[in-house]
Order: sequence, then C-alpha cells, then structure tokens
Amino acid sequence: METEPLRAAGMPFAGGFRVASPFGLRTDPITGEENVWHGGVDLVGPDPASMILAAAGGTVLRSRMVVNDGSGDRTWEWGNYVSVLGDDGVTLYYCHLAKRMAAEGDRVEAGQPIGIQGSTGRSLGNHLHFEARRGWVQIDPCAYLGIPNEAGFVHRSESGNKDGTNVETGADPAKSWEAQASPWAREAVGRMIGLGILRGRGGGDYALRDAVTREEVCVMIDRAMGEMRNQNSELRIKN
Repeated sequence: METEPLRAAGMPFAGGFRVASPFGLRTDPITGEENVWHGGVDLVGPDPASMILAAAGGTVLRSRMVVNDGSGDRTWEWGNYVSVLGDDGVTLYYCHLAKRMAAEGDRVEAGQPIGIQGSTGRSLGNHLHFEARRGWVQIDPCAYLGIPNEAGFVHRSESGNKDGTNVETGADPAKSWEAQASPWAREAVGRMIGLGILRGRGGGDYALRDAVTREEVCVMIDRAMGEMRNQNSELRIKN
C-alpha cells in the first residue's frame, strides 16, 4: 500500500518568496567550488526582514546562535537557527535568522512566527536556509513544501498561484506598484514608473514584492543608466 508523501501544512513566509539556491548539488556561492552538496533550500522573502513562519506544527528542539569555535563542527554555518520536530516526524531547520522568536521546548503551530529572515552564519545576504530531515536523513525540502526544486522559482500567496504563475491579466501591474510599495521606497518606485524604467510583467520584469536577484538588479541599473544617457543626448541636441 502506497503512503501519501509528507507535506508541510504551510509555507515559511506569509508573502511570496523566491528559491535562490535549490536542494542538492550546486556551485558553492562563496568559494565557487562546483558540485557541493546543499542539504536544504535557500529561500528569499519579499523584504530583508521578512517574518519566518513555522511550516508545520511541532516542538522546538533547538533555538540558538552558533558561532565558529574552530572545533570543526559545521553547525556554525547555520548561525542563528531554530529546529522544530514536527508532528509528522520531520525535523525542520530554519537557519541564518536575524532573530529567533521561539524557545526550546515551545509548542508551535503551522503559520506561527518563529523568527526573522537574516544573514547570520555562513551567508552572503538575507535569506532562509530551510532544511528537512527524517531522523538524520535529509529529504527534499521543496517536495515537502510542494514547490519545484528550481532556482528562480517564485511562490506567490495571496497575490498569485502556488505554481508561481502571474494571476494578473490585462492591466499593467506597474500601475498599482506605487501604492503597494513600502513607504521608504514609494518615491523611488514612482519615479521609476514615471520614467518607464519599471515596467509590468508583459515587459519581462518582476512583480514589485518579489525577491530580487543580482541579475534583476543589473537589469534595473542598466535601464536607469540608459535613461540617463538618453536624457543627456536630448540635452546635447537641444543645446
């Protein structure tokens, strides 16, 4: 008799998130070494300080900050982390946290805040290293969450489909981006929309609240520089 695959009751972010680095073999982002085993999946939330939620109910096993003491124990790479033994027998690890919001021995439910996304331990930037284990055996955390194990995949919650496809049709999503923007970014977003630098998904751009990759940052800067070049050319012609 086949058993149902284990599935999380929820997602580790309330909003959308991006798969930055999948489970399995990868190129190490720090050393550049190829075919290095990655025992979890790196997820990036919509904001640098996104809230991390329990993906399943269970009991907190560990809630601690680990530093490199030179002993060779690689747990320090997780930095500030929380591990939860789930009711389904799967232990989930939430790593690189800026802040922990659950103590050892606590009972947590799916969807309960347990930390803040951060960059502690061996990390190049704010993200969540999410790992799943049965006993000591690492299992595919993406399969557990029900998402593709693919770098660049975007999961949307309230604003989109679970498969990451855009649910908006017809209207240019950029028209509502200024209203959606965080207060500190609203003025800049408005200027980018006004200049035509920030365009809707029909132009191949990302949605406003997506996690941003380095590639997308390069594209945005390149567009901004191109707009500046165009404006300077117009000024020279007028003069």
